[in-house]
Parts: sequence; structure tokens; C-alpha cells
Amino acid sequence: PSESFSPSMSPTSPPSTHPSESFSPTETCYWIDVSVVFDLFSDETSWDVQRINDVGDNIVVKAYSGTYDDANTLRKESMCLEEGQYEFAIYDSVGDGLLTDLEYDDDDDDYIFVPGHYNVTSYGELIVEGAEFDHSEATSFSLPLTTVPSATP
Repeated sequence: PSESFSPSMSPTSPPSTHPSESFSPTETCYWIDVSVVFDLFSDETSWDVQRINDVGDNIVVKAYSGTYDDANTLRKESMCLEEGQYEFAIYDSVGDGLLTDLEYDDDDDDYIFVPGHYNVTSYGELIVEGAEFDHSEATSFSLPLTTVPSATP
């Protein structure tokens, strides 16, 4: 069965620079922030964070699908995740990434592209960033951050 997630504009309390205790008193969690500046066609964009399991049945931890109202806006989601392997993936249903925002330039009397972009961080340390991709882009990372994340197109 699939679950529906309701995005929040900000965490209930600001993340600290130290790991937090999770709901279970014996587990520590680590904050990550997913920030997306949507292009004009925000309803084409979605993303998810999955926990990678050894048996291949990854678990979606958080997911978001852009809506028409997200056009040209910043949406930031913060979440506290347990130690482990994760993957962030971003998708574009048309295949043009976050590069499709047209803005009229009075000086040139023409339209120009104003790209959207995204980044994922943990305690201010960059995990991945981008804007230019086709239908999807994914990056695997470990928490706590110990190595450079690896991106796969």
C-alpha cells in the first residue's frame, strides 16, 4: 500500500549541528534538507528520498510532487534520518529537468531561460546539487556523511 505524505514548509524545530535522538531512545538521527527552486512547469517535477535495503526493496522515506502553485518558488523539506544508506532522486515527466522557466528580458526584447535548481545538504554539508537532467537523476549517500556521494544519471 502506498502512503501519502503532506509536505511541510519547515521542520517543527530548527535542526541543530548535532545528531538528534529519534523516536526510539536508542537511535540517533541525522538532519538532511532538500531544497528545490521549481521552474515554471513545477507540476512536471517530483522527488523522493529512499532508504536503501540490502534485499533491494527500498523504502520511500519522503516524497513530494510539485504542483502548479510551486512554479518559480523555493520549497524546503527537512527530515531526520537514522544512520544508513539513502538515495535522493529527482524526476521530470517531460525530460527537461529544471531548465524550462522563460522570463521576458526587456533589454533584449526576447525571452530567456531562468533555471530552477535543487540541493540536498546535511548540517550545511552539500550532498548533491543540480538543475540540468533529463527524466531523472539519483544520488546515493550514507548517514552520517563519511564519503563523497555518488551520482547516477
